[in-house]
Amino acid sequence: MKNRSISFILASLFILSVFVLTGCQSRVSDSGRTQMTFGTNIDNKIYNLDVTMLGNPQSNLETNAVSTERQYSDIYGYGNMRLWQDGKGLVLVHVNSISPSLKYIQPDTDVVLKTTDLKIMAIEPGYRFRIKCRSDFEPIASLKDNEMISSDYDTYELDFCRMVDPNIVYSEAAD
Repeated sequence: MKNRSISFILASLFILSVFVLTGCQSRVSDSGRTQMTFGTNIDNKIYNLDVTMLGNPQSNLETNAVSTERQYSDIYGYGNMRLWQDGKGLVLVHVNSISPSLKYIQPDTDVVLKTTDLKIMAIEPGYRFRIKCRSDFEPIASLKDNEMISSDYDTYELDFCRMVDPNIVYSEAAD
């Protein structure tokens, strides 16, 4: 009987220590096991673009129907999150203007951007509209352990683009 109570106490202490260690886990790093971060390249600005649609939007569902999962942890708790990717669209547009200015996007250039706004998927070539986007930094490859961060890994794109309002105007210049 005494062995049984000792086993119960040890099992209880083990379970308690698992809960304590789980509660003390640190934030999950975006850089994986290298403990290096890319926080200096994150751009918090919102970019306002006046664009003209050049081609038919391409749905991400037509190219790839995957989703992504990630574990997260912060001061409010931890858990798993699954991001639905089917709603992103790839859009070829002519940039009429951009504000504030962005180093890799200039007015009077053609670019591909990613949108999460379903309304954009209905716009036909030749229509002009306004959108707001984020400049999304993505490293081209993961870093190895103790590998130094270099600008050679940097890539940028316009992502999470959404229409400012539902107004579209046919552009005579698009003909």
